[in-house]
Amino acid sequence: MASASSVSRLVVIIILINVGAISDATISVTTSAAGLLSSPIQLEREALLATGWWVNNWATTGNYTSDHCKWTGISCNSAGSVIGVSLLWYENDNIIGELGRFKFSCFPNLRSFKIRSNYLLSGSIPSEITVLSTIRTLELTSNNLTGSIPSTIGHLKRLRILDLSQNKLLTTLNMHSNRINGSIPLEIGNLNFLQVLGLSDNKLEGPIPSTIASLVNLKSLSLEYNNLIGPIPSTLGHLNRLTDLDLSENKLVGPIPSSVGHLNFLQDLDLSNNKLEGPIPSTIASLVNLTYLSLQDNNLTGPIPSTLGHLNRLTDLDLSENKLVGPIPSSVGHLNFLQDLDLSNNKLEGPIPSTIASLVNLKSLSLEYNNLTGSIPSTLGHLNRLTILDLSDNKLDGPIPPELMNCSKLTTLILGNNLLSGSIPSQIGKLQKLCYLDLSGNSINGKIPYQLGAIPGIHTVDLSMNNLSGGIPVFVRKVPHLDVSGNKFGGEIPTTLANAPPPHHKTIATRLVAIILAMVAFLALIFGILIIRRRRDKEVEPTGTGEITNCADEFAIWNYDGRITFQDMIEATEDFDIKYCIGTGGYGSVYRARLPSGKVVALKKLHRSETEELASLESFRNEARLLSQIRHRNIVKLYGFCLHKTCMFLIYEYMEMGSLFCVLRTDEEAVGLDWTKRVNIVKGMAHALSYLHHHCTPPIVHRDISSNNILLNSELEAFVADFGIARLLNFDSSNRTLLAGTFGYIAPELAYTMVVTEKCDVYSFGVVALEVLVGRHPEALLSSSSSSLDKNIKLIDLLDPRLPPPGDQMIRQDIILVSTVVFSCLRSQPKYRPTMQLVSNEFIARNKTPMQKPFHEISILELRNQEMYLVD
Repeated sequence: MASASSVSRLVVIIILINVGAISDATISVTTSAAGLLSSPIQLEREALLATGWWVNNWATTGNYTSDHCKWTGISCNSAGSVIGVSLLWYENDNIIGELGRFKFSCFPNLRSFKIRSNYLLSGSIPSEITVLSTIRTLELTSNNLTGSIPSTIGHLKRLRILDLSQNKLLTTLNMHSNRINGSIPLEIGNLNFLQVLGLSDNKLEGPIPSTIASLVNLKSLSLEYNNLIGPIPSTLGHLNRLTDLDLSENKLVGPIPSSVGHLNFLQDLDLSNNKLEGPIPSTIASLVNLTYLSLQDNNLTGPIPSTLGHLNRLTDLDLSENKLVGPIPSSVGHLNFLQDLDLSNNKLEGPIPSTIASLVNLKSLSLEYNNLTGSIPSTLGHLNRLTILDLSDNKLDGPIPPELMNCSKLTTLILGNNLLSGSIPSQIGKLQKLCYLDLSGNSINGKIPYQLGAIPGIHTVDLSMNNLSGGIPVFVRKVPHLDVSGNKFGGEIPTTLANAPPPHHKTIATRLVAIILAMVAFLALIFGILIIRRRRDKEVEPTGTGEITNCADEFAIWNYDGRITFQDMIEATEDFDIKYCIGTGGYGSVYRARLPSGKVVALKKLHRSETEELASLESFRNEARLLSQIRHRNIVKLYGFCLHKTCMFLIYEYMEMGSLFCVLRTDEEAVGLDWTKRVNIVKGMAHALSYLHHHCTPPIVHRDISSNNILLNSELEAFVADFGIARLLNFDSSNRTLLAGTFGYIAPELAYTMVVTEKCDVYSFGVVALEVLVGRHPEALLSSSSSSLDKNIKLIDLLDPRLPPPGDQMIRQDIILVSTVVFSCLRSQPKYRPTMQLVSNEFIARNKTPMQKPFHEISILELRNQEMYLVD
């Protein structure tokens, strides 16, 4: 604690805040000493008297008046209510005692409060100060205040100027989750005694100021979940007392500065979800106290430094979703305390190092989507704490080692889409906690071991696209989600099936089996729902622990990685408090929830009254089933779901910018959606729909493509969402349906044929794509069939007038291509619309011949008449 004589070394803070207003505080009427009700004005006068500050002044000067609006430093409005207090040492040297003497709750109209250079004013800043809903200026500089700055000071939504400099305040400033916008001021560097600075989850923009490096006493710096840009200042390496550094979920670019290696006391480092480039600096190996390191979802390149093996206190290491190359260094086996290792979605090569078997504390190992080769090390069977193992989408060969079945705590085992051969080990029955098994897309042969059906909680099994033969054991057939298509089975067809498509291609020869199984599964699903409804009242309430002990229990949460629990969701939303609700959809409300890990997710909760409806329950199951199987960068990720009689919800990745519909209808946000971003949104939608229509078997038709169901992340990239009414296309079925979808986006043929095809989605895609160009729903253009009208409408006149006309030749050509594709997708006859695969390929190739006319002369009629997309 600094002494009174060391004020020149004390904290200086000047932060400018410019955010929205909140409603004025109210003031309660109290009873005066005489037993009469005091007016609010009288209460203000009594509160001023109670401080003793003005009484002391009158005793010295004799300048007394009963009108408190005329007292030194007091300003009032026309009604006589105090709006300003300004006391300086040379005007009043009798301000003594604690700041808490001033009852802030008695001053509902206070706009300015200044007490400066009064060294007899002591005590802490009372948390009551945050009731000042109208305060704009708060200056308490050069006093003798102690204690910490209230974390709730960020609730002062109208505050513009905050000056707490030259006091003896403690060292925490936490203003997270307050929608603060603008940039971080350079003056932040004057907080030279600050130890904790938390500005996370706001709307801060601009770069991280290099002046933060002056905060040499800082131990915790949290700037995550903002819109910060630019590089990470190399000067952050001066903050050598930092223990926690979190810059995740921003838009930071450039390399990770090597100076980060100077942060010797650092324990948690999170730089995930940015746009960082270049290699992982080898200097990170100097952070020997590090327990948590996440560089996930950047553009990092180069190899994983072997020196990372020096970080032997790490419990969590996440380098996923980058562009890392080369082998997994064997030194990773030195990370003895590691519990979670995620290197997925990179370009790593070579074998899985056998040294990983030394990580005896490992609970989750994710190496999927790389180019790993060789066999699965049998030594992985030593990892007896492992609950999740995902080695899918690599080039691993050889048999599945029987030793792997010693990992008795495994709940999730995913080995799909490799080159594995041999049979499924009969020892698989030892995995008694297994919930999810995916061995699809390999060359596994032999029979399905009957022991697989003896696992009590197994929920999903995907054995598709292998060389399995023989019969299917009766108990295996009882697995709720079973996919055995694309094999060489003979004899009796199983009575259950994959009621969701596998994430990869299957041959046409196996479709008949899949179709028959789908029909049986659908009937079983309806029957199961009816049984559940009858048994619902007899079910025991959940324990609330969130632990998964039986994955077949539909009244528990289920997910891929097991890291999200039921209790996490309840606590993160305070039991679904309305303040966390960010929207309401067709059959549920959407909440924003921050998990204990800091990850923000979106939670869609089914309206309770609708849990009684069979159709809504089916929509819930449909969305959970489909999204748990499909993977595409432009389709929203499903992290998990919970199905219980009183609580049904789906957990998705959080999309910061919300729906395309809302962005286009907010002028400020629409202007930020420039032509390049709009073209990329259309392309992202096209790639996602092409995946659903042509890379899933059976194909998936979304049936409700609209701007409300296209979500945007912080980079304004498009993600297709809401699969509640999506449908699998059966090749030998009429695919008739009730009319479903969003009015204004539904293909015209559905009104009279009720037949669902991929071309229904193509039409809806065209409407949304045109909406992106126009900036609003193109109702007039859709209803217009007049060629003369089209001839008179120019493309440039069609474009959203809130943006300047496109000037770059490349983006003009992209807009012409998008427009041409759009009008081909909107043709009234489905057979004349292109497939989404053709549309996606056109966007990738960009091989359309440029129009031989100036951009401003191109008419809508010319775009409608392009013939290159006439396909059947």
